[in-house]
Amino acid sequence: MFYGEKRALAIDFWLRYPDYLADQLVDIYLCTADDSALDAAERIFDEEEPDVRLVKMIRWRRGAYDDLETSLSVLSYRGLVRSMKRKLPTGGYQFEYLTGSKAREFLNDAVIDQPGLAWYEKQTLLALQVAQDKSGSALKDIHYTEEEYASTPYGTTIPSIKDRVLERIKGIRGEQNA
Repeated sequence: MFYGEKRALAIDFWLRYPDYLADQLVDIYLCTADDSALDAAERIFDEEEPDVRLVKMIRWRRGAYDDLETSLSVLSYRGLVRSMKRKLPTGGYQFEYLTGSKAREFLNDAVIDQPGLAWYEKQTLLALQVAQDKSGSALKDIHYTEEEYASTPYGTTIPSIKDRVLERIKGIRGEQNA
């Protein structure tokens, strides 16, 4: 089960913008000294993901947005995901997405048939490493700490931060080699 449309969209943003994901991995490295986080950030650029994998998003009032229901409709039709809307005590609603063994089997078969799809699983695991157990609102707050994201006018494309993140990584590597 996956909880929260806002959380799903926040994580999806990091898949669509690998440079923003790399920036968060650099932040993890700076807080924890976990070399694997810095290595993963570097690998994102070594594999040219910000150039090859970028899927631009438009900034709306609540940040990057895509109609998740439309995206999930194909999976829902095939019985791979079920979307549920649960009323909260606050009066609002929370979306929940249920998957099961049929979905896992489908994904495993898809990766066997098309090995390039394994990238999405790897990237999702990195995004989940950044997301941890944070709520969708907390994840959106992380997005807004990026000046380029926060200052993007409504209705326009969120820009890449590739060059800035590359400089951060070079600076860290330079300090390590000094």
